[in-house]
Amino acid sequence: MSETPGDFLDLTDEAVEDIEKMQDSGVSVRPLYNRLYYAVFYSAKAALHAEGLEPKTHRGTASQVFQVLFDEKELIERDDAILLQRLQEKRDMADYELEVNFDHGDFREDLENGLRFIETIKKIVE
Repeated sequence: MSETPGDFLDLTDEAVEDIEKMQDSGVSVRPLYNRLYYAVFYSAKAALHAEGLEPKTHRGTASQVFQVLFDEKELIERDDAILLQRLQEKRDMADYELEVNFDHGDFREDLENGLRFIETIKKIVE
């Protein structure tokens, strides 16, 4: 089966819905960062697929977002270009570290940035 940008945007929307449900239930910040990272990751994959690129790794995806969408094509702002990498670091910390240095306030700010990134990507892809 060949993946399409729309397939990745469907996964993006699913991850955003998960965030909304989890926020309503009062969960810790850890799973929220997991879902936010994947929402942004899937939208990045959608944009790269639309450009004919299929990165195989998470780091490769983040690298191509910066190189292609920001540097070469100038489709996104610099802050958006580094967002995926920053969220990956926070997701890794949330998933694997005993202590984290962020809280729900930090998450709200990252969520706002993530949702802006996703909307930008949707405009690029659609």
